[in-house]
Formats: sequence, C-alpha cells, structure tokens
Amino acid sequence: MNLLKFFFGVSDLSEVYSRLFDHRPVVQAEIRYFVKEFEEKRGFREQRGLENVNSTIKEFNTQSFPDACEDLGSSIPTVLPRLEAAIQITNRIQQKEQEADQSDRLQASRERRKAEWEAFVKEQHRKAAEVEADHTKAAEWLKQQYAAMEKDLAKFTTI
Repeated sequence: MNLLKFFFGVSDLSEVYSRLFDHRPVVQAEIRYFVKEFEEKRGFREQRGLENVNSTIKEFNTQSFPDACEDLGSSIPTVLPRLEAAIQITNRIQQKEQEADQSDRLQASRERRKAEWEAFVKEQHRKAAEVEADHTKAAEWLKQQYAAMEKDLAKFTTI
C-alpha cells in the first residue's frame, strides 16, 4: 500500500513538475502564432514592395537607361574639351595664387628681417652707449687717480 501511495505521489509530482517547468507546448504554440501573423501581415506588403521595385527597374531598363546612354554618347565629345579648358583655367588660377602666396611670404620675410635688423641696431647702439659710459667713468676715475698721485708727488717734492 505504501508503495502504491508512493507511486501515485511520484506521478502527481511529475505532473506538477511538467506543468510548472515544461513550457514547450505553450511556447511552440505562441511561436507558430507569431510566425503565422508575421507572414500573413507582412508578406503581402513586402510582395507589393518587391513588385513595385521590379516594375521600376523594368521601366528604367526599357526607357530611361537607353535615353541616358544616348544622351551620354552625344555629350561626351563636347564635355572632354570643356573639361580640358576648365583644367587649364584652374591651373592658371592656382599658379597665380601660388605666385601671390610666394610674394606675400617673401614680403613677410623681408619685413621680419627688417624688424630684426632694427632691433639689432638698437641693441648695438644701447651697448655702444653703455661702453661709452663705462669708458667715460673709467677715464674720469683715472683722471682722479692721476690727480691724487700728482698731489702726493707734489707733497714729496716740496719737502
């Protein structure tokens, strides 16, 4: 009897376990429903979109593309000389800009060197004035020294 109770208890337990943790049947049903809804609702929109793209491509291939090729074939011979003329014009403009730029750089360089030269000359004048002042002081000091020596010499000679 205990064995029978145990067996029914185990079967009840496995049923409870499968109901609680085995969600495969429910999930599979939901997945089938989602796929069905997605295919039905979206499939027709995409099919219509693809048909529109297909018709546009066919129209382009039959009408627009041959016209574009014909227009391109007739305009290429005139485009090439125009392109070469435009390249020559841009080369001339670029050359003039480079010459102007070089001229501007030379002018700026000249002005910078002129400013440097003026600063150098001012510095030399300042140094020359400083040397002249030092020389004047030294000469004055020497005069005083010689005057003092002459006085001392005069004291010794009068005695």
